[in-house]
Parts: sequence; structure tokens; C-alpha cells
Amino acid sequence: MTRALLIDTDPGIDDAVAIALALASPEVDVIGISTVGGNSGLE
Repeated sequence: MTRALLIDTDPGIDDAVAIALALASPEVDVIGISTVGGNSGLE
């Protein structure tokens, strides 16, 4: 059984590697990718 995953990330090389790993994983179904401009904290 796969887990649906929506990736929301800032563009960067570390994030690109994480996206590639998620896309290659048989355990994850990437249903979408959105980007934001830089790092931001949750309030």
C-alpha cells in the first residue's frame, strides 16, 4: 500500500534530492509538488 504525498518545499539542491528519492520510492505516491520562495516558520 502506498502513501499519498503532497510535497511543499522551497527550491534547493537538498529538496531536489528529497523529491527524487520520493519519486523513486515504491512506498510513496507523489500526488503534487508546490514551491515557496524560501524558508518560513509556522506560527
